[in-house]
Amino acid sequence: MTTRGERPNRSGPSVLSGCIGHAYFRGLLMVNGARHLLFLFAVCLAGLLGAQCTSPIELGAPVNLCAGQTQVLSVPAGYQSYLWSTGATAPAITVSTSGTYTCTVTQTGTNAITNGDFSAGATGFTSDYVPGTGGAFGLLSSAGTYATTTSPNFVHNNFAAFGDHTTGTGAMLVMNGAQVVGQDIWCQTVGVSPNTTYTFSAWLASAVSASPAQLQYTVNGAPIGNLNASGVLGLWVNFTSTWNSGTATTATLCITNLNTAESGNDFAIDDIAFVPLCTYTDNVVVTVYPLPTPDLGPDQQYCAGNAVALDPQTPGADAYLWQNGSTASTLTPTASGVHWVDVTDNGCTARDSVLVTVLTQPVISLGPDQQLCENEQAVLNAFYPGANVLWNDGSTVPTRTISQSGTYWVTVDLAGCVDRDTVALIFYPLPIVELGNDTAICEVDVLVLDVYRPGGSYLWNTGSTLPQLTTAGAGAYSVVVEENGCTTEDELELSIIPLPVADLGPDRLLCAGRTEELDVFRPGCTYVWHDGSTEPTFVVSGPGLYAVTVTNSCGLASDSVEFDLDFCDCPVYTPNAFTANGDEINDRFVPQFTCPNRSYLLRIYDRWGRIQWETTDPFKAWDGGGLPVGVYAWTIEYEPDSDVLRGNRTASGHVLLAR
Repeated sequence: MTTRGERPNRSGPSVLSGCIGHAYFRGLLMVNGARHLLFLFAVCLAGLLGAQCTSPIELGAPVNLCAGQTQVLSVPAGYQSYLWSTGATAPAITVSTSGTYTCTVTQTGTNAITNGDFSAGATGFTSDYVPGTGGAFGLLSSAGTYATTTSPNFVHNNFAAFGDHTTGTGAMLVMNGAQVVGQDIWCQTVGVSPNTTYTFSAWLASAVSASPAQLQYTVNGAPIGNLNASGVLGLWVNFTSTWNSGTATTATLCITNLNTAESGNDFAIDDIAFVPLCTYTDNVVVTVYPLPTPDLGPDQQYCAGNAVALDPQTPGADAYLWQNGSTASTLTPTASGVHWVDVTDNGCTARDSVLVTVLTQPVISLGPDQQLCENEQAVLNAFYPGANVLWNDGSTVPTRTISQSGTYWVTVDLAGCVDRDTVALIFYPLPIVELGNDTAICEVDVLVLDVYRPGGSYLWNTGSTLPQLTTAGAGAYSVVVEENGCTTEDELELSIIPLPVADLGPDRLLCAGRTEELDVFRPGCTYVWHDGSTEPTFVVSGPGLYAVTVTNSCGLASDSVEFDLDFCDCPVYTPNAFTANGDEINDRFVPQFTCPNRSYLLRIYDRWGRIQWETTDPFKAWDGGGLPVGVYAWTIEYEPDSDVLRGNRTASGHVLLAR
């Protein structure tokens, strides 16, 4: 059984949105109007949004198959689950029929909760409860208090002894439940991605079997489920529920105790998690096409000059390939023999063949019309065995090498059987490209490279296809310009001159009798300090304002820093609280020195500045006397026996007198 108390004000560390790096804060925490301890805490939110969904799947482009073929559709391994539109649950399926195939995969992101296993102690959350203050039963003697521990029995004599949920030997957060209904025992605010489903999970165990805790879990004030602790001591039970962020970019997660029983209601929580549940879906269309059915007819015999074209009777097919390499839809035979054709439609191919007997008929082809570049040549070949050749220029050689634009024809005559062909050749000049000489610019400047040519196309080494390119840093920039299929390439090497930087750091303290070197060295820069010196470094030997200007060809930068003097040789240490309750544990207030003192005067003041106690004996402690609990101010006037600096010094602060 534990003692219950009134609803405490929310206390504890909190996660602050928008923090970058580490920030340090000092302040006073007020509880029920009483001024509490001076506290120091640090918060950093770097990586708050690192637990979002970032791994979509792709099934690729549509798939075309031919009748009788199969295709393996797959997505990467490593997801928690797979569900295909066929009902399959493996990462890959094999298909052989037309249709749209869909795959949905799921995976979970990483935990967005800070210190969810309490391995860092009672940090990273807020609570309407307060840290345990001790008492007859241990640290959590009072209702509405909490503490992190490796066993509940360590913080309350009547609590059960058991291990945490994570490892059995780690930390958990233990609560002495309050009688006030609806108090938040744990809250934390995290960043979320909009339109994302998250899983909120936590573990709960009873430290006292009587009246187990009744916890409610909320996100942004809206309940998402409840969980009652087991009456079995140390039995960890789990709460899990999902929540969709909608348009929200932050989520405030809270766990609230709905139990107000005076007896029992003592429990531990551990392993709080808030992770995105990522679902990705993609589909791919599979089309199975029938095989084409080419038909060249029965075997045939043709006479020279009276040949009939072979037709596979498959109009509109995508491609044809004859035994001689021809890709036309029909073929006029030029020699006896077996002629076959492969007909391809929708990527599917079938073959038919026919035996043809023909008389010899010369057939000549100079090829298709060509567009070439000025540094190329075209070889026209009109050779036919036993035939006579006549070109348009009167020459009779079987081949010609051409390097000028024009229309060229040739006639081939084999024993009176004549064939003729014509080809048009165009030779285009190479495009002119000039990026200029290698150069250097300041890092804030940009260089625009322009290689525009009418009718040209462009490909830079950056991947850009525009005629102009704005540089984006140092490096080699090259471009290939194409006109009429002819290309020219040029390259430029660009160097970047960085802007000067002056960073002397924050204002800070300098220990008396010591020095500190300020260093602002940057290659290629000049320096002018506040005293006119021009070295990249400056040695600080005393308090004051120090400034420097750093200059190079791209500009200048200035900074300053102020040093104050600190007596680092003989510091004084004072407690910020003591309990004058006679238990001989932290019962008195006495300053501690690292050096002996030649003189010493300690004074204690109430909140109105009246002296309540004083002493000149550095070893005499203040026990609070009969003064009420509260915060008191103190001052010390002392002269330490220092080898560095001599003279009187003062120190002041506040101390909490508790009972």
